[in-house]
Amino acid sequence: MSQCAVAQKKQSRKKLLATLRESLETSTPVQLRRAVEPEEVLQGVALELSEDWVLLAGLREGAYLNGYQILRVKDLVDVVPETRFLPFLQRRRPWPPARPAVDLELSDLRSIITAGAAAAEVVSISRETKRPGTVLIGAPIEWTRKSLWLLPITPQCRWEQHLVQVKLKDLTQVGFGGDYEAAVLDVAGPVPPRTDPAPALT
Repeated sequence: MSQCAVAQKKQSRKKLLATLRESLETSTPVQLRRAVEPEEVLQGVALELSEDWVLLAGLREGAYLNGYQILRVKDLVDVVPETRFLPFLQRRRPWPPARPAVDLELSDLRSIITAGAAAAEVVSISRETKRPGTVLIGAPIEWTRKSLWLLPITPQCRWEQHLVQVKLKDLTQVGFGGDYEAAVLDVAGPVPPRTDPAPALT
């Protein structure tokens, strides 16, 4: 879960990447802060790092594995080791956390989202530079080169009747397999069959 962040100077990109690589190599949990949500602190273990994105095994309250998060690297302002609960995590299984059991190409957003949906039926996506504090949870239905059409689940845990267009360039975070997404999907039920006409893809 997020917690209030302490304002501090932005780390250099070199330091950020070095800390992420250390997490990747040693399964050391890290705490991450981002420019797009400066009051939020995320926690996880790096599983893969590309030029633009980092794949994390998410941690809830620093002590419980909680799905996967993919964050945009350019949004990161601070990444530091967080080992307070590491002895507890190491005594639990599975540890170290495994990569998702699906093929996922971290340099390609379509691959990320498609893999997440294959693993967990729904994904959560954030567009924090355009819509701060708003998360969409749903199933990817249609694609164009620059956009995704998502069938979202409402805050009341019901499937929407219409698709929502999401521009891929606006995405700042993708998540799947977490406790909250699983609870929302359980209440909403399986992805419904399509009854509306296909959108005009743009």
